[in-house]
Amino acid sequence: MRAAALIVIFTLLASMARADATVRSGDLEMHSSAVPSLDLTPEAARDFNVSAEPGRGLLTITVMRKTGPGRAITLPAQVYAGAVDQNNYLFSIPIREVRNGEHVYYLGEFRMNTPSTLRFLVSANVLGKPLKSEFAREFQTR
Repeated sequence: MRAAALIVIFTLLASMARADATVRSGDLEMHSSAVPSLDLTPEAARDFNVSAEPGRGLLTITVMRKTGPGRAITLPAQVYAGAVDQNNYLFSIPIREVRNGEHVYYLGEFRMNTPSTLRFLVSANVLGKPLKSEFAREFQTR
């Protein structure tokens, strides 16, 4: 069940390319996405203990190493994240690690006022190498 929920979450996030960032350094990649928590299926929200309610968002981060054409493995990392709102208020987003077999992902929940645009700042240290990304996401009132 947990594997199916992971697939649902990351399929959903992959389909929302308007709110993501990818950074590369050699064979390492970090993918970051932000979505309103209400976009999650009830099963995915329950399985990952995410509060699916208005005014809440979910940040997902995956760090990978490319192992060949079209192949990659996820890697554990030290991940930190924050966001800046339209009033230039910087707030941190607590990140938690989620493991599913060999795979590792990072999730962070945050509160937001809608409508608004948040600028996300994500930093990871993996295998002694820093990876940093910055991207913006607009959130509408529901």
